[in-house]
Amino acid sequence: MVIKLLIGILIGAGIGAVIGHFGKCSSGGCPLTANPFRGSLYGAVMGALFALSSTGGNPQSTVLTEDQPAPGEGIIQVTTAADFNQYIIQASLPCLVDFYSDHCPPCRQLAPIIKKLTQKYQGRVVVCKINVDTATSLSIPYGIDAVPSVLFFQDGEEVQREIGLQSQETYEYALDQMLK
Repeated sequence: MVIKLLIGILIGAGIGAVIGHFGKCSSGGCPLTANPFRGSLYGAVMGALFALSSTGGNPQSTVLTEDQPAPGEGIIQVTTAADFNQYIIQASLPCLVDFYSDHCPPCRQLAPIIKKLTQKYQGRVVVCKINVDTATSLSIPYGIDAVPSVLFFQDGEEVQREIGLQSQETYEYALDQMLK
């Protein structure tokens, strides 16, 4: 992080100095182009801000492990077409699939509801989550263009879909209908 910050400061200062040298302001009141020194100061600040705002990845993104819970025993992170086929299409239990994004506030609000549903329907329902940012190829065939989208599958076929954040009762009703 420190190296990224220093590089941002140096690049910004260099660009600001060049702009300050070649872009002389006739009145002298332009902060960036008044002189090379002032340009380098503004450039360094802008470079630092840019370096701090650009992250190499989302540090809060879900860390996937190879240890997946048994179907019906916990939330399964689906990342590949093979996982989708194994855990959803070939599931012997009804399946709830949460298509989400780490950058979506309603998706973050839905996460605790999904966790509660996983606990409540443990052993009776398979619960899967698919991050649309990292598994785009899984969301395209189902026309997922808004998140959160919760799809319900039974015998490998989609039977219901809820788009947007819904109440826990809405998801429970759909699961109860599939379990009848």
